[in-house]
Amino acid sequence: MITKRFTFEQTAQAAEYLKQGQLVAFPTETVFGLGAIANNERAVASVYQAKGRPSDNPLIVHVCRKEDLFRYSNIVNEAQAAIAKKLTDQFWPGPLTLIVPTKVGIFGPTVTGGLKTVGIRMPDHDFTLAVIRETGFPIVGPSANLSGKPSPTTVDHVLHDFDGKIAGVLDSQPTHIGVESTVLDISNPEELAILRPGAITLKDLRNALPEQRIIDATQQIAEDSKEHPKAPGMKYRHYSPHQEVIAISHDKLLELIASKQGLSPESAVIASDEILSHLDADLPTFSLGTNEATATHLLFAGLRAFDDNDQIKRLYVELLADTEANTAYRNRLLKAASKKIES
Repeated sequence: MITKRFTFEQTAQAAEYLKQGQLVAFPTETVFGLGAIANNERAVASVYQAKGRPSDNPLIVHVCRKEDLFRYSNIVNEAQAAIAKKLTDQFWPGPLTLIVPTKVGIFGPTVTGGLKTVGIRMPDHDFTLAVIRETGFPIVGPSANLSGKPSPTTVDHVLHDFDGKIAGVLDSQPTHIGVESTVLDISNPEELAILRPGAITLKDLRNALPEQRIIDATQQIAEDSKEHPKAPGMKYRHYSPHQEVIAISHDKLLELIASKQGLSPESAVIASDEILSHLDADLPTFSLGTNEATATHLLFAGLRAFDDNDQIKRLYVELLADTEANTAYRNRLLKAASKKIES
């Protein structure tokens, strides 16, 4: 199979591939997704197969209009509807996935993971929205990487994992946020719950809904548990390259560099420019830039930077300070890491 790179002018052709049940990767503002039309059970099942994804890990459905949230879900409670409208008015299109009751007969169990809820979002990317509109039905879109590996933020990342294995990819510039969407469960209007952190923070949500109780419920479910996760990233190991990942705080990383112990030729350092300025020139590195926002944007690219370097066995990755702004960064890095060193 040859994986076709679609341009914006080929929107109709990309949509036709999806309507035929083929897989097409697509860009969003967060990461690239692996797309299949959501009303074709065989196509959706092939997403799980291509990724090697556990079957109880639900998929997020991507729509092209704000009103599609109500069209494809079973929001009948007035309070729930009011919450949904406020959130979509303020944050859609954008990096917010809403967990809502699913409407009977719309999405099969391969989409929902066998749950009575479904995650829906409207991505902020003109090319992808045009393809969904042309397809005529929402598309599922887990991150376009092999299951457990770092999410892709460029077309090259997608092709590294899936070239020759999927029908196509929408050709686009790198994503500008770099981590997956915030997932907010609004199925219980009495208590909304963040199931996965992202660019939209708990503070953002509380500012949008000041009268609403919103909690952080990002706790991990054990992989051997029979409990089905409501959102991706809650149960299974994610974001891990083939090397050992050590998450290490700014000060501890500077101490390690100064001691010159542990940074062998088999090690690479992924950190801010300020940290990297203290390193010997011959050590493999990847820059996370000069500020925390840039670091979040570049984290997955850093974790993928040494994909094809079998000589690198260990990645030391700077662990940003534990602040609300860094919640998504820390969540993804700590899921990838086998060890944490923090002062």
